[in-house]
Amino acid sequence: MDKSAARKEILNKLKNLDNIEDVQYLYNQLFETDEWINASSVGVTLSTDIEIDTNPIIEMALSQNKKVYVPKVISKSDMDFIEYNEETELFVNKMGISEPLDGPKVDINDIDLLIVPGMAFDMANNNRLGYGGGYYDRVLVDYPGNTIALADRIRMYEKSIWKVDDFDQQVETIIHPDFK
Repeated sequence: MDKSAARKEILNKLKNLDNIEDVQYLYNQLFETDEWINASSVGVTLSTDIEIDTNPIIEMALSQNKKVYVPKVISKSDMDFIEYNEETELFVNKMGISEPLDGPKVDINDIDLLIVPGMAFDMANNNRLGYGGGYYDRVLVDYPGNTIALADRIRMYEKSIWKVDDFDQQVETIIHPDFK
């Protein structure tokens, strides 16, 4: 199945999702990983309605005195990571995603842990289906830090139902409801 058809199918499932039980489990598992415990900085998106809520992740990171960085789109092909805290002013971009108005940016390679968003993930190869902009595929190409994705039951597949391209980047760890 091509990516656009897969996105459409998955999006329809996500619109009626009740995943509160899954999500609390995912948070608990994330906060117990060595990658989380050892990270002094975390890169994470400001989630939209169809994504797993990242506010609890951001709140936990800030409460543990970790630096938090969120993406800001700067062109059709690039995004920066900007430091985020309670005083950060946000705006909603043309894609409907909250971003920081401004703030100190950081080199992506200086972030210890990236929580990588996605519409779907596969357990066979840790592939991810993004939202179609390729931003994270470009960021992850040379990223030396740890990458983790959170996937509830709707987002998790045994193997990809979408076409995986050569430029698609995998995630190191996918925390999902059957994660041990």
